[in-house]
Formats: sequence, structure tokens, C-alpha cells
Amino acid sequence: MDVSKILIEAKPFALFDSSPMEALVKTGIKTVDMRGRGVNHPEFVDELKDASIILCGNDLRVDESFLKLTPSLRGIAKLGVGLDTIHIPSASKKKIPVFHTPGANTQAVADHTFALILSVSRKILYCDSSLREGRWEHTRILGIELWQKTLGLIGLGAIGRAVASRAKGFEMRIVAYDPFWPSSFADANHIQKMEIEDLLRISDFVSIHSPLTEENRGLINRRTLGIMKPSALLINTARGEIINEIDLCEALENGKIAGAGIDVFEKEPPTDSPLLKFDNVVLTPHTGAFTKDALNTMSLSISDQILEFIKGNRPKHTVNPEVFEKK
Repeated sequence: MDVSKILIEAKPFALFDSSPMEALVKTGIKTVDMRGRGVNHPEFVDELKDASIILCGNDLRVDESFLKLTPSLRGIAKLGVGLDTIHIPSASKKKIPVFHTPGANTQAVADHTFALILSVSRKILYCDSSLREGRWEHTRILGIELWQKTLGLIGLGAIGRAVASRAKGFEMRIVAYDPFWPSSFADANHIQKMEIEDLLRISDFVSIHSPLTEENRGLINRRTLGIMKPSALLINTARGEIINEIDLCEALENGKIAGAGIDVFEKEPPTDSPLLKFDNVVLTPHTGAFTKDALNTMSLSISDQILEFIKGNRPKHTVNPEVFEKK
């Protein structure tokens, strides 16, 4: 593969372990480290002009207008699993393969999901601030138990399945919706298949683990929130646009649901999000995938795939493999 320059934008790449970066540098191909910089930096735009491969994270939007800045681009490497920041049809039209790192952050996001579930249900942040402010409210703060409650999973892919495995420790009843139903896993773990509305109606906890698609954009809205139990908690560690935040705020204000744990937002950073005012909501800054373990695994995976691409091979996790067939 004719590759003359690798441009690295993804800020977390090789953050804790330098070996993935060293592996790229050892190829002898010019490797430009611009981690954390993007199209607002003139130097970055200048480096794009003759870049062969770009290694990007969640902050860079790779669409048709972006691709016009990269006439020499041969491959797009995404650090992470989410592809909503990359317009795959535009890349495919230019015969540019896109590859990513699915599975590398599965356990991290599943852990974070349960951290949010427990934080919201037991009002951990409120308890902490109350105590620090000198109040002793040990008989006034009432939480919600997870034990043998119903957990509804919207999405039963790798992360949804990892969350389900953790839920077994709480003897939770698990119901799920996924258009690509993993029958073997579901049967082995006694997970009941449901349509979304039925799932929302009976679940004590609803946790979202779907990729963002046009079909599920705004899936959680005024109507669907109205189906949920008033005592239910909503958790989102997937993509912010799956939830209509204005409708969620309205539901929280009117007691349609009891609380939420949110790691992803319609607009990031959510500096003016109305969710910031609720004390029955736990918010984290899109950190679900960010553990040292996950970042090291993602960095090694994407580095290995770039090396394969340089050799002329198809990277393991190419999402548009048809571009190779057309070459």
C-alpha cells in the first residue's frame, strides 16, 4: 500500500503506553502527532493535504466536506467503536476504507453503566454533597434497590451483553430489544426478547446500548418516556442523540420518570444542557470508554490494523470492505 504520511488526531491514542505509536514510527512512514487538534487549527489542515491515513477519535467529523481537504487520503482509522462521526458513504464513494476497534472498550462501558445505575438509584452524589455540607440525613435519603428488579436493555450487542452479565449478580430480570437478536446468549442467560414499547412499560431500569442510526435518533422522546414507570431510571452510555434531551427534562420535571444517568449528550460538551439543573440525574463527560485498560487495548488494535493496511491487507475491523473489492 502506498502510504507516505500517517496523521494522528485521536487525543487518547497511546496515552498510557507508547508502544502503539512507536510501532507506527518504526515503519519509517512520516507520522505526524497532532493529537487533540482538528480542523480549527491551520497547521492541522495543512498536514491533511498529503495525509495517507488519518487516525481519528470522537472529536473529528469526517464527512464529505472534510474529505475535500484530504485529496491523498487512503484510509480512515477510528479509535473506538462509534462511527457516527464518520460519513461512511462518502468514504466508500472515494474508495477509502474505514476501520475501527469494536470490543476494545466493552468492559469499560459496561462497568460505567453499572456505576451510573448504582449512583442514581442510591443517590450517591447527593449523599456525598449532603455530608460534605455538614448534614446528617441518614434516615431521609431513600434509594432504590437493584435486587431482582427488571433491567431493560435497548441493544444486546457486545456492551449490552456485558451489562446483562453484570446484572446477573443482582439477580435482575433482564429483558431486551435488538433487531439482530443474539439467540444463543439470550437463551443461556434467560433474557426475554421484547419490542421497545413493552420493554419501556415494564422495566425498572432502562439502559441504552445501541449505535446511533437514523431510525433510533430521538427514540427516547416525550411519547416513549410517557410509557415508562414513574419509578424507572434511564441510563445512556451509547449516543446522546438517541434521547431528546428537552423531552427528558420535561419528563424529569413532571415526575414521569424518577431519574437518569447520562454519559453522552446531544451536544458535547453540554455546557448549556437543561439536564445540568437536576439533582436526580448523574452526569459524566462521555467517559464510559475511558479506562487505562480500554485505551491501551484500543490503541494496540488500531495500530495493528494500520500496520496491516500499510502491508496491503484489509484491516480486521473494516466497516466498508466493499471498497477493497472495487479496487
